[in-house]
Amino acid sequence: MKKVFVTGATGFIGRHLVQLLADEGYSVGVLVRSHHPSTKGSSVENITSFTGDIRNYEDLKTAFSTFKPDAVIHLVTYYAVMHQTDEIGVMLDTNVKGTINLLEAAKESGTVQLFINTSTSAVYEQKKQPLTEEDAIKPQNLYAVTKLQAEEACSFYADAYHLPSVTLRLFPPYGPGDKERRVIPYVIGCLLKKTPPNLTTGKQEWDFVYVSDIVSAFLAVIKSCPFKENHLIINIGTGEPLSVRFVVEKIKKNLSSDTDLLWGSVEHRMNEVWYNSADISKAQRILQWFPQTGIDEGIKKTVAWFRDYYEKGS
Repeated sequence: MKKVFVTGATGFIGRHLVQLLADEGYSVGVLVRSHHPSTKGSSVENITSFTGDIRNYEDLKTAFSTFKPDAVIHLVTYYAVMHQTDEIGVMLDTNVKGTINLLEAAKESGTVQLFINTSTSAVYEQKKQPLTEEDAIKPQNLYAVTKLQAEEACSFYADAYHLPSVTLRLFPPYGPGDKERRVIPYVIGCLLKKTPPNLTTGKQEWDFVYVSDIVSAFLAVIKSCPFKENHLIINIGTGEPLSVRFVVEKIKKNLSSDTDLLWGSVEHRMNEVWYNSADISKAQRILQWFPQTGIDEGIKKTVAWFRDYYEKGS
């Protein structure tokens, strides 16, 4: 497989993934919304950009007929931890209808041999042990409900139309270029500005996984294809949960900051995730994938990126 089509290429994970694929010699097709900054004009070679939206099937049909991808990596998502009523429509259109449009375009293309879907650890019922792919499903929010429906669509297309599919259930990602509203970049930004960050108790324990490890998992899927199952579901994490308090203190130490941390100034969400940890034995066995970046190195690289980002005036 040498031609890979990526949705969400301008997002946090997508930018890192497109760079990796290009570095590995793949020809990359990307779908970019007209009002969103595209990858055109970047230093990355071997990229073909198409203007469109996954909610519009004709946009995908045109892109696929022109680019003729061997594989599709689907990263576009509409994310909300706790949704607002006016977000329901766009969340369903993007996460469910958009995924089905993409699967249909892949089926009709005649060239796609592999469809890689992105899901979330939030589909699982919470428990205090590492989560396996066979563990109980109990979506923690509406976003996770839509991602679960997208997984079901992948299973349907895999079984009914023999479109080989793999879903990667990602545990909490972090790294350079992450969205500033997430806890790690939020704390880094506050401390760089010498503004005390408002925080919960920080007692949650999450399986933070560095972005370069995440994108290497997508690459491992391409290189490990074909698979015995029509639709594989695989956890991507580290298996080493860390408390939010521990990670935030590590950020503060890395920055040599004396800014106060306002622990307990924010209430926990109604659907708070108190513990998540990935059992990654399936990824290790099938993909020969192992996370390479520990929390010390990951925080150091992330802090350095955001320091440069803020010094340049965002």
